[in-house]
Amino acid sequence: MNDQSLSLRLIGESDYSVIRDGRAVGRMRLADKRPDHEMWEWAINPPVPSWGVGRAPSLEDAKTAFKAAWVRFYDRLSAADIEHWRHTQDGAQERAEWWGWT
Repeated sequence: MNDQSLSLRLIGESDYSVIRDGRAVGRMRLADKRPDHEMWEWAINPPVPSWGVGRAPSLEDAKTAFKAAWVRFYDRLSAADIEHWRHTQDGAQERAEWWGWT
């Protein structure tokens, strides 16, 4: 298995991008917070099967679930898949910069 080091970058209140190799690969956000209930949503960014998104009762549980799904997802990718994904992300970033959205 490849190194699957992931980190979180705060992008809003209780809202995080999941980062790997300097690229956003997912998101975790607080979806519901009440005095007796908290629910976090998480998702891998590229289109993935239904197991690539989920909910968890805490940020720590969301991180654990995301990591398991990420490893399952990433281990299925070929080098060509990864290169295509990065090329697509780079193009989207360039368009966002051109439009002044970043």
